[in-house]
Amino acid sequence: MVLLDADAFLTQLTRILESTRTKGTMYVTMKRYAGIDGKKGRAVDPADCRCLVRATGGKHKISTMIAAKDHRRFMKSYGNILKVSLDSLKKKERKRPDKKKVTA
Repeated sequence: MVLLDADAFLTQLTRILESTRTKGTMYVTMKRYAGIDGKKGRAVDPADCRCLVRATGGKHKISTMIAAKDHRRFMKSYGNILKVSLDSLKKKERKRPDKKKVTA
C-alpha cells in the first residue's frame, strides 16, 4: 500500500474511479489513527489524532494520513470528486405493489 500526501491521494483516487467506472469495484475506508499512544491505551488529545484513509480498486491500493486541521478541506475535495465520479451508478428498480381492487 502506497502512503501519499492528500492531493496526490485525491488525484490517484480519481484515476481509480475512472478505471472502475464501467466495470469493477472500489472500496474506501476511513479510520481514526491516534499513533502509538492510542494503541497503548493512553489518553490522546483529539487535535493530535489523524485520519487514515485507504482506497482499493482493482490492483491499486493507496492510502493517506489526514491531520485534524486539514480534515475539512480534504472532505470537501473528496465529496466533489465523488459527486462527479459516481454518476454512472445504476438506479434501483422499484417494484410497485399491485393494488387489489375492492368491489362493493
